[in-house]
Amino acid sequence: MKKMNTVVLISALYLISTATLAQQITPTSAVTAKKTFTIEVEAQRTAAKDQARTNTCWNFATASFMESEVVRLGGKLIELSEVFGVRHAYPLKADAYLRVQGKATFWEGGNNHDAMEMLRLYGAVPKVNFTGLKEGETRLDHAELALTSKAFLDAVIKGGRPSKSWRAAFNGILDAYIGKPPENFVFEGKVYTPQSFRDQVLKLKPEDYVEVTSFSHHPFYQRMRLEIPDNWSHDSRYLNVPLADMERIMTNALTKGFTISWGGDTSEKGFNVKEGYAMLEDESGEVTQAARQEAFDDWRSTDDHSMHIVGLSKDEKGNQFFLTKNSYGRSSGPFEGHLHMSKNYVKMKTIYFMVHKDAIPADIRSKAGIK
Repeated sequence: MKKMNTVVLISALYLISTATLAQQITPTSAVTAKKTFTIEVEAQRTAAKDQARTNTCWNFATASFMESEVVRLGGKLIELSEVFGVRHAYPLKADAYLRVQGKATFWEGGNNHDAMEMLRLYGAVPKVNFTGLKEGETRLDHAELALTSKAFLDAVIKGGRPSKSWRAAFNGILDAYIGKPPENFVFEGKVYTPQSFRDQVLKLKPEDYVEVTSFSHHPFYQRMRLEIPDNWSHDSRYLNVPLADMERIMTNALTKGFTISWGGDTSEKGFNVKEGYAMLEDESGEVTQAARQEAFDDWRSTDDHSMHIVGLSKDEKGNQFFLTKNSYGRSSGPFEGHLHMSKNYVKMKTIYFMVHKDAIPADIRSKAGIK
């Protein structure tokens, strides 16, 4: 019995020593190494937002962008209602859908210029004054709203000529799920309408913002209509520039204190929210204009998601990344809801982005006729 115990003890010691030695000689490449980032420049902003069960990232990203713009222009950091713009965009989308008798896209998605257009048409309100949450709710959930609103519009189309009542009925659906937008509210002891709040407090001018893209099937330094499903309004004001200028605009903006409302492709395996970064599968190659175009034309690069780019960072190897505020909540990933997108990822997977016109270098503004 003692002999067996001795054998067991020797065997156990051998296994422990072997395991220890294996740990010591395991190559670094076999260990999952988390990337580390050093932030070089970042803009003031609110905490990461949570779009929850909605597909309205376009307004979450651009509301965040507007908040940072207000601060950059000398105002206060105020958290804005994301659903205010969503609530006002829905009836406009419904009108567009019925005018083409349903032969178009109708859903929650949109482009970042939609948020700026809602600001121009309807103004804005602080988040505390219009959350879109019903009693007992803590997170937004528009899944049923999306299904119900489309089913209603399809029923109107199927019924033949639309009646004069459909708009009122449609607004009733929106009021039930999102609520009625406030006509006025109190902010810091003063009564505002959404329009006076925009003009007197935010002081944002929607006409000062430009959406930029880079595709070779349209002339460069001219405005174009970007052919993506979420461009439901058929907006044709996207400024098309060569890839090198697109990158230069983005870098110039961030280094000079501007931020970027970004729309792009997040379907790549390298878009890793859990680890807090986005990289191409092959980061060694050069991203070219032709490669961007090919990926757009064969649908490998699609308009999946909108986010707010707020700064620049570098990884542990000194590679350039773009510090990006996502809208999946503060608990998504290791960086309080932010992630770092590599320069190559941004060059390849950007579909478009919005910046203040002053963030665009003077020579590009001159070529594009922007004053």
